[in-house]
Parts: sequence; structure tokens; C-alpha cells
Amino acid sequence: MSGVRWHSLWAGCLLVCAAVLAYQGDISDLPPGPYCGRVSTGCCDGRTDTCSAPILGTLCYCDQFCNRTLNDDCCPDYWSVCHGIEEIRKESCIFNGGEYFSGQSSKVNCKSCTCQRSYTDPTKFEMPCEQIECLVEPDTIDRVNGQRGLTWTAANYSSFWGHALHEGKQFKLGTLEPRRTVKGLIPVKRVYDPSKLPRIFDARVKWPEEISGVVDQGWCASSWALSTVQVAGDRLGIMSLGREIVDLSAQQLLECNRRGQQGCQGGHLDRAWMHIRKYGVIEERCYPYIGDHKQNSKCKIGKNIRSLAASRCPPQHQIEPPRTETYRTGPAYRIQSEQDIMHEIHESGPVQATMGVHHEFFMYRNGVYQASRQGQRIEGYHSVRLIGWGEEPALFGPPIKYWLAMNSWGTEWGEGGLFRIRRGTNECEIEDYVLAAWAQTTSSVTPNTFPPPARRRRNKSHKRSARLRRPLLKK
Repeated sequence: MSGVRWHSLWAGCLLVCAAVLAYQGDISDLPPGPYCGRVSTGCCDGRTDTCSAPILGTLCYCDQFCNRTLNDDCCPDYWSVCHGIEEIRKESCIFNGGEYFSGQSSKVNCKSCTCQRSYTDPTKFEMPCEQIECLVEPDTIDRVNGQRGLTWTAANYSSFWGHALHEGKQFKLGTLEPRRTVKGLIPVKRVYDPSKLPRIFDARVKWPEEISGVVDQGWCASSWALSTVQVAGDRLGIMSLGREIVDLSAQQLLECNRRGQQGCQGGHLDRAWMHIRKYGVIEERCYPYIGDHKQNSKCKIGKNIRSLAASRCPPQHQIEPPRTETYRTGPAYRIQSEQDIMHEIHESGPVQATMGVHHEFFMYRNGVYQASRQGQRIEGYHSVRLIGWGEEPALFGPPIKYWLAMNSWGTEWGEGGLFRIRRGTNECEIEDYVLAAWAQTTSSVTPNTFPPPARRRRNKSHKRSARLRRPLLKK
């Protein structure tokens, strides 16, 4: 090629790039021409400099050489004039009832779709979408609602729509998988008569003032912190006989309980309970919840502070004797069997449960949840409060037993922020890792109806062989 042609090409490229950058619009919005349509020599088969037209202060070409990369320096009407292909005259895509020009994008749910020239047929344009999973998938909703035998329904949530599944896993869950050493701890046992447990129970009915309501964790993986302070707060109200009804600060745990924890990226429950046992927390009103992973900040009070005076958060309601220390609990302990969990809730209040979450659970609307498919992968772990249980008649066979659980995704989700899940079958591992703790009240007002977890006595002659039924965290 002559030096003139190379010089022309380089100068043209520079001028076109500068003009397009200054224009900051879609190249399809350029004046329609004609360009090739008014070239005196017509379209050329080879490399001919005269097959050109002025555009944006430079030249565009109407010869086959310009098409060596499909989109370099051909005139906008090259395909329609030189090849007679009217379909791509505007280089556009018809998508979801709208027209999109080359390079323009549209978002469908969480997926970005961009109009571009087809890789398989350069004479056509197409609008492929990103290959990612969305938090809400219409196909999953249809599948669940159309599957016979399921006892729950799925629905779309506007607050989840447009978010990718990886966002839900990262910011709507938040409990790190329990470590093997913690899972191996022996659950505590109580002595009771299982036949006296009611068929249906709701802690909000027995303790209407003491049980806190549904919260919304926002886009922060804080279920580990929220469920911990809510169980601790509920039990404080119950065990103080209603004298101390307070909302405890989850934000304080997120920002101050940092050893081995990840704040809005997730945390371990045993470390959360250890922090409350050792240092305590203050009230929510003094350290309000933010619920945004983008706004994590440093601890606003020293984590070693145990006095309310030092924390500058005096009790809102004065009691006798007055509370001087932060709100603390005894060591957390584990409960495992179905009836033991029921007895614990019935006698001492809500407990904390960890469940493995499948993708479809984000779309739960109502009913008794159970995984709709065998072998579904667990997307992550999530902590909730179990506040009761019940039974629901089945079309065939025995009643369907369920746990009544309180989630932390706001009241718009599920059954007013709650959900029911199969009981007695360890659905989603929800009966594997259940924790509770003994609330520390200001005085000995706790009645005998709340006995602390029993310990197995050591056999002095066989100290090595006798295992202590100990709480989750030793004093």
C-alpha cells in the first residue's frame, strides 16, 4: 500500500477516535449519509483510496479492505449500499420490544445485554446477555409453584430483583460455616416430660412484650450478629420478668467484635457469643444499625468497656437495683434434638439456628419450606431465630410438622418476615447447630422455671474418660 494510503489511514483513525470521544454518543446516531451511496467510483473490491467519503473531518471507506476487522473504518452505509443488506443499515437490535444500536446495553433482571455484531454471521446484529445467575429467577418461581407435592410457594421480591445471586450469597446471609471443633461439642440435656410439650407454640404469645420483631439486615452479611443480639435481648426480657426489655446493638458486634470476624462479610457465632459474654453490648439506640457493607467503620467504643457509664449509654428505664454494666450473657450452649429444642424454646425463649440456604429460599413466599430438589448446592449459611413450632394438615398422611422461624430480611419477605420450615427432618441442616445462652439480669429475679444448662459431674477416678457436657464456651 502506498505511503499516502497509510498516512491517510493513521490520520483518519486518530481523527475518528478524537471525534467519537468528543461526541460521546452512539456511532449509530451519526448523520445517515449517504457516504458510499455518493462515491463516484462506487464500491470497490480491492484496496482503493478513492473509494472513500468525508466523515467527521476525515475519511471512511467503501472498499473491501475497510472490512478487514468488520468494524474499523467502513462508512456507516457500507453494508447497506455495497452489499445491499438492509437489515443492518442502522446496525441495531430489536430486543424486548425496543431498538438498541450497536454498543448500547439494556439490563434484564441482573443481566446486562449489549447489542453487537454477530460472531457467527457478521451481516447480523444480536443482543447476548451475561451468563450469570440472578437472585430472583422467574424460571425457578414457575418451577416451584408448578411442582406437585410441595408445601410452599415462591414469589418475586422487588428488593431482590436486579441483584445477582453472588450478591445475595455475599450480603444477605453472613454466618460462616461452623468450625469442626464447635460442631463436635456435646449438646446439653435437660430433664423434662416430652409428652407435656404442646403441639403448637409461639413465643410471641407466651411473652408478647419480650420478643423483639423482624429486622432487615440490608445488604450486609450480618445474620450472625443480628440473630445473636436478638436472642440475647429476648431472653434478657424473659428472664428479668419483663423488667429489662431492650434492643441490643448488632452494629456494635459488627464493628467491635473483629477478632476472627469479618463484619458485613460474615462472622462466627461462637465468637459473637464469646464477645457478649466477656464484654457485653449496649443498646441499639446508642449504637444504631446501619446495614450497609459499604459503610463499615471502626469501633465507636472500646471493646473492653464493660460499664454503661464508660460507654455513655445509660439505661433508658431505671430499675432497682440499677444496671451499671453492659448487657451480657453466660456461656452459649448447644441444643440438638427436636424435642430438646422445643423444650428450650418453651421454657427459656427463642434460640439461634443456622441453616444452609439454597438459591430458591430467597424466593420463599409462604407455606412450610423444604428443598424442592434433592442434591441442591448450599449457597451459604444463615442464622435465624426459632421462636416456635406447629403442625399443618396434609392432603395425605400425617400432619406436616414445622419450625416457626424469624428471618432478618424485613417484613416484606416471606410470611411477614417469618418462615416455616420442616421440623424433625433436619431440613437444610437447621437442627444441627442450635445455640442459646443464659441472660445476666441485674438481680436474682430469675425464677426457678429457667434452670441453667445442666452439667455432667466428673468421675474423679476417671477424669480423662469422663467428658463434661459443657457450654459452647467455657468460662
